[in-house]
Amino acid sequence: MRVTGADLVDLSGELTEITLTWTDSPTSVGSPVSFNQANHLAAHAAATSNPVWIAGTVELGDSAGPPPNPQHIADVVRQVVAEQEALRLRFSWTPEPRQHVLDPTHLRTGLVTHGQADTADIVALINSRCHPQVSPGICFALVGRTLLCAFDHAHADALTVDIILRRLHLLSTNTSAQAAAPPGFVGRCVADAADVDRFRTPDGCDDTETIERLAGWRNFFTETGGKVPTFPLPLGDVPANTPQRTLVRTVLSADDAGAIDAGLFATVLADLASVIEDLGGPSRLAALIPLHTRGQRDSGWHDTAGWMVTNAPVLVDAGDRAGARSSLRAAIDLARVPLPIVLERCAPQLPSGDIFMISYLDYRKLGPRLPGAQHISACSTADDVQIWFSRSEDGLDVRVRHPATPGATGVVDAVIERLTDRLRARAVDTSTAVAAG
Repeated sequence: MRVTGADLVDLSGELTEITLTWTDSPTSVGSPVSFNQANHLAAHAAATSNPVWIAGTVELGDSAGPPPNPQHIADVVRQVVAEQEALRLRFSWTPEPRQHVLDPTHLRTGLVTHGQADTADIVALINSRCHPQVSPGICFALVGRTLLCAFDHAHADALTVDIILRRLHLLSTNTSAQAAAPPGFVGRCVADAADVDRFRTPDGCDDTETIERLAGWRNFFTETGGKVPTFPLPLGDVPANTPQRTLVRTVLSADDAGAIDAGLFATVLADLASVIEDLGGPSRLAALIPLHTRGQRDSGWHDTAGWMVTNAPVLVDAGDRAGARSSLRAAIDLARVPLPIVLERCAPQLPSGDIFMISYLDYRKLGPRLPGAQHISACSTADDVQIWFSRSEDGLDVRVRHPATPGATGVVDAVIERLTDRLRARAVDTSTAVAAG
């Protein structure tokens, strides 16, 4: 999976949109939304807000063979949307956001040929379809042999893109590939809301484990001066509504990533902390990392689309790989406290609109390589730095989203260049030591 942005992707070809229309009203109404959905929907209550979507592409068939049959792909899309409750949601603000589920039997698909299109045309199409005010805010299309899916963020997280692409690709080649529908996303939101309510009861936060976890969160915010951490190097002047810049780099080849292998994310964090210290930043890196909340593979939620992500804190000293591993293990435990409870009990300040975070996802663990697969994020404005590391069969890549200003660009480029050099040198040293041993 190549993780990139709409400002860097290259899509062009004959564009055929697979339209989705609903012949009746939702059959399930007024369900609570998740914490992430609520924040997103509150920010996009106005139809004029900038769309924030995520998309994916996968290549269908061999270039020497016949092109995909659009009607067959429309049938595949109808089946996938019917399977995934998160793709059949409408939203309302009353005034708090609520979600309403559409019945799959009310779905009708159609085909609209838009002719030859380029990236700008396709991004414009996604922008018009993927917004919570146009719900369900989802879009499917064929661009030549490339199958595109796109979702307003309220419908999907990063793992959702992989889940949907895999199912689309499988059904496009094997229409008899039946599978039990995964658990419904809305039911998970209801359960999570009940869990938050339980924490708010007199005894909800008084058990020993929760007290200790909240103490861990408080210690983290003590380290950050009572604030949600920001990128630890100065970015210079960042005016309001500054457009984002997306940086995508290959950090390690497959061989180099394999040489480090075990504890790769911990190594990345420790070396990133060293680079930041070398450039005049603090010797301890404080950041939030996103963690999916689908549980272990046997939990049943691994094939469910939706936005099931929480955040957890990490504190990493420069060069301390063992400490980084310990911090990552602790983060998984601290993530057991729902974020609304953390914010209520710890009350950290939020100094920027964006959240400085560092993400890591190993796509090799999700299934076989998908041909030509890409994860594409919309472009918007930015006032802080967000970093995604992705591991695949090709190695380790990084995508960075940051303000498109000269100061921020210079700092981010320097950080990623030095981190790449440091990790590659470490891989060489590790390979040499193994060969000598």
